[in-house]
Amino acid sequence: MLTGHDHFVLTAEINPPELPAMDHLLLDGAWDHVMVTDNVFGKIRVSPYAHAARITHDVPQVSPTVVVSTRDRNILAIESEVRGALGNGVNSFLVVTGDTVPAVDHLAHHYEIVEHLEELEERIGVPFEVGMPTRFRNWMLKRRIDLGVDYFVVGPVTDPAVIEPELERLGWDPSMPPLHLMVLPPFSITWLNNAEGFGAVPATDALKARVAASSDKRALGWEMTAEIVKKAEELGLAGAVLT
Repeated sequence: MLTGHDHFVLTAEINPPELPAMDHLLLDGAWDHVMVTDNVFGKIRVSPYAHAARITHDVPQVSPTVVVSTRDRNILAIESEVRGALGNGVNSFLVVTGDTVPAVDHLAHHYEIVEHLEELEERIGVPFEVGMPTRFRNWMLKRRIDLGVDYFVVGPVTDPAVIEPELERLGWDPSMPPLHLMVLPPFSITWLNNAEGFGAVPATDALKARVAASSDKRALGWEMTAEIVKKAEELGLAGAVLT
């Protein structure tokens, strides 16, 4: 779970396979926490609920969080999936709107889904956590705190220099629900531009110049990732999600 920890939690975002496979066994000894995506960019994969269930059975030392994409799904479909996951030991969910690539005809209201899942927890008496992403906007954070969200994921960021000023704008403090920072390694200028195009916090000109001048951009990307994670921990965040 992404709540209830007294230490900084490092989580890896993973995509389920396109067809059933056993690659999740490679998580053993590599990660304690993973976030299982839900058909990102409209590419159909194995159900994240089913994949998370396999993880809980085959690699029980790894704790999965299921990304619950509300696009093109109704409440009954989502509740059914969540109930099945709960029965397999999955107890952590992150509710997101989901991308619209390709375009979909229906987008479920993600606030409504969160409310419904919180009511479900009370009805069935099985404890689980429900998180939501937030932008670095105080009004959005407060609205979702009022909704009763258990934890938040914010970002993504590619540059350690932007974290502190963005957190000041967010207005988060440790008395609020746990906050996890999404991290994107800055592997190239093209990647930085693409990341900003889908919502990442813009990197500083200094980092972009450093990436452009680097002869080993992959090594620099991982170096910056380590600095982002270290900065997040120093600022009192609950964890980081490597995407």
